[in-house]
Amino acid sequence: MNISNLRKSDSNVFKFRFTTNHESGKYTGLPGVHLSITDPQVQVNIKGSTDHNQKRIELTCNNKCQLSHPVSYIWFYNKWKLNVDNQSYLLQTFNAVGKYYCAIKGYESFPSPAVYAPNIPLLSVIPSDKIVEGTAVTLNCSSDANPTAKYTWYRQNGTHVQKPRSETQRVFSSIQASDSGWYHCEADNDLGRIMSRSIYINVLYRPKTCTVSVIPSGKVEEGLPVTLTCTSDTNPAAEYTWYKENKILPNGSKQLYYFSAVSSKDRGNYFCKSENQYGHRNSSPRFLDVLYAPKLPSVSITSSGEIVEGSSVTLTCSSDANPAAEYKWYRENGQKRLASKNYLIFNYIESSDSGQYYCTAMNNMGEKTSTRINIDVKYAPRLPAVSLSPSGEIVEGSSVTLTCRSDANPAAEYTWYKEGEESPKASEQTFTISDILYEHSGNYYCQVQNKIGRSNSTVSVIVVAGSLKLAAIGTTVFIFLIIIFLFVFFLLRKRRQSIPSPKHGESPNNIEQCQDNLSEPQEDVQYASVRFLKKQRDPVYANFKPANTGKPNEEEEEEQGVEYATVKFASTTFQRTEGPEPGEDLAALYSVINKFQRPKLDN
Repeated sequence: MNISNLRKSDSNVFKFRFTTNHESGKYTGLPGVHLSITDPQVQVNIKGSTDHNQKRIELTCNNKCQLSHPVSYIWFYNKWKLNVDNQSYLLQTFNAVGKYYCAIKGYESFPSPAVYAPNIPLLSVIPSDKIVEGTAVTLNCSSDANPTAKYTWYRQNGTHVQKPRSETQRVFSSIQASDSGWYHCEADNDLGRIMSRSIYINVLYRPKTCTVSVIPSGKVEEGLPVTLTCTSDTNPAAEYTWYKENKILPNGSKQLYYFSAVSSKDRGNYFCKSENQYGHRNSSPRFLDVLYAPKLPSVSITSSGEIVEGSSVTLTCSSDANPAAEYKWYRENGQKRLASKNYLIFNYIESSDSGQYYCTAMNNMGEKTSTRINIDVKYAPRLPAVSLSPSGEIVEGSSVTLTCRSDANPAAEYTWYKEGEESPKASEQTFTISDILYEHSGNYYCQVQNKIGRSNSTVSVIVVAGSLKLAAIGTTVFIFLIIIFLFVFFLLRKRRQSIPSPKHGESPNNIEQCQDNLSEPQEDVQYASVRFLKKQRDPVYANFKPANTGKPNEEEEEEQGVEYATVKFASTTFQRTEGPEPGEDLAALYSVINKFQRPKLDN
């Protein structure tokens, strides 16, 4: 086998094989023939300082082929033939631009490989689209150079990232957000060095941190401007949502939340949410402490039910204030402070505690007074006060009004009863009896009742006869007395006729004899007693004479005289301050009849 126009690429191992018509009849000669093709090689040697700016570079053209001496060399620069026939060539500068190579004179068609400084590196990233935290990322840096270049990776701030090495890749097995930044590589060999362009590695990640700040910080007085700022470490940029006490705030979709004039209702815990397509994170709550004067206090009543006298009642005053308010209790129309707490306790409330109460809440920002609250204490009727109109004894046939008054809450209902009777007489506060009769006399009582309790009081009604009735009674008595008088008169007259006349010279009216003879009936004085059950208002008087019975004679003339009858009724026009004397009968009627005898005259 002949090879013409031999190239270095023809270097290899060559083997001979022959085959037969048998299926397994294949044979290859071993170990074969190794063909190694050698070109002249340019060796680079550094002389002097290692500092690239001061070192010198010596190029040597080496040839391993067996050639006849003397051997001459030819140097080329970018295909330009240099006027140098030495085996070595000395470069004066580092980072020389261009390519250098050599050849053996007479074999110019078989030059050595060129040597040159690195060309501008090419930088690439895999993957080429979005880089998300946690994924694998590879940075590739490649540069055409001979001798082969070594590579060093840098970030834009100059921080050394990786030790120089010949690998062309920088591999992130699990890239992190902290790996984001500008990267470039440097290619370096003995002939020079060069930097690549920079490439930005943008690592995308969910929000890592989220915090809220308040300006101004600390406690803020009501009415001042306040700005809340939400800060989050995230890529790409996040969208923000503001919350107060777990409720979304209107117009709270920006990084800043602004209060032009903060108020008491803005006091509370705030937090924000930072969110992008890779996740979200909430900040910790931040308390906005707004100082403000007490708002209008509210007053509440704590009781087991309706406020009844004797029960326990608590009044509570509450006001929204920051700092916390102090409280004072007052009663309407009273300047005296009742309590200095937010509650006022009545352990045993009384009717006198009824009224309007209010409280005052105060702090160092101001004060506010509550509206009035009415305490209406319910209680049973007090002992009723009863009265008669007109007062005193009531004349039969007239009209009388009984009035009952009692203090009660709620208002009481009134019912009049007469003792001894079950049915009520009236269901009003007043009870009027028109054309009163004696049968209406007696004790009446007023019963006062509400839903809390009841009470009653009694009054006596005394009915006396009227003037017409007294006149009728007087006439009856008068006639009765006349009958008695006539009966007594005729009885005396008859008896006198049966007694002999006294002799001349005797005393017609021997008082001593009458006094000595006690057993003898007294003819001159007669008594009659009449009793009436009813009191009489006016006395009745009657004067009368006995009627003439025939012709008068001397004896009859002596016996004739004037007869008097007096009838007295006890008057009721005065009021007795004390009780009647024992045994005294106010309805007694007394009558006295006196008979006067005319003395006889001597002839």
